[in-house]
Amino acid sequence: MSDVITSRTNPKVKAASLLKGKPGETYLIEGFHLVEMAFENGCLSEVFALEEPSFPFANAHIVTPEIIEKLASTSHPEPIVGVAKRKGEAPYACHKAVVFDRIQDPGNIGTLLRSALAFGFEDVLFLPGTCSPFNPKAIQASQGAIFALNLHFAASIEEGFDALRERGYRIIGTALSEKSVPSEGHVYPKQFALILGNEGRGVCEFALNHCDDLLKISMQGIDSLNVGVAGSILMHDAYAPHGR
Repeated sequence: MSDVITSRTNPKVKAASLLKGKPGETYLIEGFHLVEMAFENGCLSEVFALEEPSFPFANAHIVTPEIIEKLASTSHPEPIVGVAKRKGEAPYACHKAVVFDRIQDPGNIGTLLRSALAFGFEDVLFLPGTCSPFNPKAIQASQGAIFALNLHFAASIEEGFDALRERGYRIIGTALSEKSVPSEGHVYPKQFALILGNEGRGVCEFALNHCDDLLKISMQGIDSLNVGVAGSILMHDAYAPHGR
């Protein structure tokens, strides 16, 4: 049975409120879907809700609407807030990986994490200069995908490429260049890593020079797409040939 908290100055509420907007080892999440995804993937530490959670959880607190408002970042929050914890970094486990090279918008990060989970890219590598996936906006945009994926972080781009090479990944870059071939109908190898670059500058020069293949999306009427859209298209294209 959950305990009941009615005071906004309760020590547990005050401790949770200190996590608001901070992408640390523990962080706040909002809404039923995010909280349930965190629970299912072993990332949930604590719950504050107006009613008993729909799943059995020992560290849950029944609270007032005022406490939810204190903990939530959104203006009209769902009546549940959770404290989540980072998963430990797991080994690479999938034949498809996606690599983020200095992508800085948290909404794009969240969108791409959601697409990665949907299209079987279970391993995600973050190169230096990329927005943290634990940014509150990235977490919200991921719709819980962040809890189900294997997240990897490289201290340098060289370290990231070495890790991919050691594990046998063929590295595929994305660029609007003459060297790039259209992505439509591209035959993907059994094991590969797809690199997506910065919103304004694209994939960095080092990565372009060390990729095995370069792809571009054919389009008309405009010269580029948002990286969240482009990355999702490419991941979907690579999903069908290798099955579900």
